[in-house]
Amino acid sequence: MASVTNEKLISHTQWLESEGKRGLRLNETGMNLAGATLNDLNLAQAHFVGTTMTKANMAGARLSGADFSGANLDSVNFSGADLSGADMGGVSMRNANLSHARLVGADLSGANLEGCDLTNADFTDADLIAANLKRTTQTGMILTGAKLADTQGLQN
Repeated sequence: MASVTNEKLISHTQWLESEGKRGLRLNETGMNLAGATLNDLNLAQAHFVGTTMTKANMAGARLSGADFSGANLDSVNFSGADLSGADMGGVSMRNANLSHARLVGADLSGANLEGCDLTNADFTDADLIAANLKRTTQTGMILTGAKLADTQGLQN
């Protein structure tokens, strides 16, 4: 099963704690992390550009400011994760679990969230322009200040 090495995780933690003066930002661009277990980790500002992450477990992870552009996030477990300010524009997230996730200010423009569990997800100030929310569970979803033009499947 795919995963991120402990050395890379330690280096990323050092990078975060030193505000970029030590260590290295986690960069898994283009990697295959399908099925990876990355739950409850601090991966803020990490790069997952074009990464395949299908069925990965990222529950409770801190992913604020992370870049997922072009990534395949189908069936990823993001329950309880902090994705504030994350770049997820245009990504495929079909059947992902975003229940209780925090997506404040995240860019999900053009993203495909079909079949996702969005129960109690916080999309405050998020960009959901032209996103696909068809067949999603939207109970308790927070959309205060969210950009919703051309969003498909939004329930009243």
